[in-house]
Amino acid sequence: MKIRPTIARALGIVMLAAAPVHAETLEEIYNLAVINDPQLGSAQAVFLSRNEVVAQSRARILPNVSLVGQTSDNMRRFPTNPSPATSNFNDHNWAAVLNQPIFRLDSWYSFQQSKNIQAEAVATFAAEQQALLIRVSESYFAILRANAALSATNAERDAVQRQLEQVQQRFDVGLVAITDVLESQAAYDSSTVNVIESEGAQSTSFEPLFRLTGSNLQDVNGLVEDFPVRYPDPQNEDAWVSTAMEHNYSLIATRERLRTAERGLQIAKAGHYPTIDAQATWGHQVSGANAFLGSKIDQRTYLLNLNVPIYQGGGVRANVKQARYNVEAAQKNLDFVEKQVAEATRILYTAINTDVARVRARLRGIESSQSALDATQTGYEVGTRNIVDVLDAQQSLYRSQFQYADARYIYVLDTLLLKQSVGTLNPEDLYELNRFLDDTDIISRNTPTTR
Repeated sequence: MKIRPTIARALGIVMLAAAPVHAETLEEIYNLAVINDPQLGSAQAVFLSRNEVVAQSRARILPNVSLVGQTSDNMRRFPTNPSPATSNFNDHNWAAVLNQPIFRLDSWYSFQQSKNIQAEAVATFAAEQQALLIRVSESYFAILRANAALSATNAERDAVQRQLEQVQQRFDVGLVAITDVLESQAAYDSSTVNVIESEGAQSTSFEPLFRLTGSNLQDVNGLVEDFPVRYPDPQNEDAWVSTAMEHNYSLIATRERLRTAERGLQIAKAGHYPTIDAQATWGHQVSGANAFLGSKIDQRTYLLNLNVPIYQGGGVRANVKQARYNVEAAQKNLDFVEKQVAEATRILYTAINTDVARVRARLRGIESSQSALDATQTGYEVGTRNIVDVLDAQQSLYRSQFQYADARYIYVLDTLLLKQSVGTLNPEDLYELNRFLDDTDIISRNTPTTR
């Protein structure tokens, strides 16, 4: 039996619609971002570049060997001779030269400084890796927040639409005044505008995922209703600050920057000290001209070079002064970052305690708003409340529902930010959070409609 093309297309559309939609999880988005995020890629390239500084500095205290050679064609004339003569000959030579620094404090301090630079690069890159975890989480929960706002505005519009229909029916039989119809119509028009704005916000909330992952993701999972909301453990602000002072990666990088500046001061002072280098040379020379020692010469030379700086035009003194100022600046910056990290940790610790209380209060607020709406609706039916009171109560209920969802998302992000502040945030935290995503709650990117 031959199926018509139109029927085949229809069957294809039905099968496509019946196929399960795969929503990207937080873990999958993070794994994509690790590979494709340009900001992390740039940070990794900078880290790898700065990581080579140790090998570069070590080379200055290790021996180096070079091989040099030279060849020349020569023409020699003797015009004063009774019978002028001309000779053409070739000279060539080669030499292997071994240089070994013996006493160079500047090179040794540079080598030690390179280790601090490398440690700073490691801490900075670790901070960037943690920042990616935060960017992914913020982008993901921005989508959930925008979708919660859209759900609230849709629910409010549907409720107002039902209210408008009921008021219109009551007006048609003379039970209410025209003002109730007009109030309901105005509320419906306003809720429609809110839905349009929320649709646009929900759609654009997916855009950061493309920047992070390089993929045009359209579906994500929502957060389960029974997501645990707990107070920070331990319940000790000073303990969190103490951990941050020890493990915060930005603070670690700043400390290494101070050590780098201190090594720089040692390097500058080393400009006053003598240097000693050893050199060994093995050479072979061949000359086409007549020579007293013969045409071929092998030579071996060992020497020590001593350089004692006496006066360099004030350059060394200026370098020392500059290095001291660099140390002072690095110390001041470290003091600032320590205070900044401590302040941020305390703020986040307090914020999470507030978030826990807020989530619980918002949940009770939904129950209270629902009870208030039921009472107001009953009062309107018996004539003790007006339609504006009903509409306000409906708006309060849906606002409470959104505020509850938003409070949970704020709690999640604040928890991750606190872990970042104390330096313990790692991918396992995201993988653990991924366990609380509801694979049955698929949030698809909205396509705003024109009304």
